[in-house]
Amino acid sequence: MRLPVLALAFLVFGCAEQPPPDPSAPEAPEAPLVATDTVRTDWARFFEAEQAVGTIVVYDAATGQTQRTNPDRADERFAPASSFKVYNSLVALETGVVPNVDTVYAWDGVERGGAWDQDHSMRLAMRNSTLWLYQELAREIGRDRYDAAFAREPYGNNALGDSIDAFWLGEPLKISANEQVAYLDQLRQGALAFRPEVQADVRGIMVLEDTDAYTLYGKTGWTWTEDDRSDEIGWLVGWIEHGDGAHVYALNVTPNGPDFDMRRARLGILHAVLDALGLRSLDPATGD
Repeated sequence: MRLPVLALAFLVFGCAEQPPPDPSAPEAPEAPLVATDTVRTDWARFFEAEQAVGTIVVYDAATGQTQRTNPDRADERFAPASSFKVYNSLVALETGVVPNVDTVYAWDGVERGGAWDQDHSMRLAMRNSTLWLYQELAREIGRDRYDAAFAREPYGNNALGDSIDAFWLGEPLKISANEQVAYLDQLRQGALAFRPEVQADVRGIMVLEDTDAYTLYGKTGWTWTEDDRSDEIGWLVGWIEHGDGAHVYALNVTPNGPDFDMRRARLGILHAVLDALGLRSLDPATGD
């Protein structure tokens, strides 16, 4: 019986003694570490303590590990509300609509109450989450420049809808906590499709807390349907830099009790999670 040529070749060469390894050859690289995602059911207690339901996603930039609670909700898209001010600032600066973060815009004189009723720069408007200024900028940016920005650097479902100065407040723009983390990590690294100096400027106006132990970057968001707060949603998104590491986070919450306080709940839950991970201490082991 004749063996096929390939089978014969295998018998002749496949069984031949292999040469010894060359000691001068470089070692083969180790297989990359593939970090596994972790569902943190224990973090639910932080939401319960604030009479809230929601999700938080925390990404370790050093290991690639992502930890999250309520993973189904982490994949669900919601209106970004004022957390969109981060992306909005990038577009406004990239297009030249805003010359720099300290350019001052005159208050329009409409009394809205509190810190909004004054002249604002983008730096101050980010801190005060001043809606009227960002609506003014959105009208100047216009639909074409938003479309171009979304084509270059997607954000959630990229939906503008009919209202150019309110599309991020309820409908139709939506984004998930997982998507927030992915894009914010790129901003942290200066890797978005915006000029590096623009990304650096926006990072600079996102600082919430700056201590010897860590620097916390973030932006809040809060929206609901007028006359019906059943769909109330709050955001806190950003990252924390500590020592040589960084963790990117996205938190969203919905009220779940009569004593719920959105302003207290968002930061309270975030701090509880960061503390559980040892990320706000000079020495996570000792807290010193």
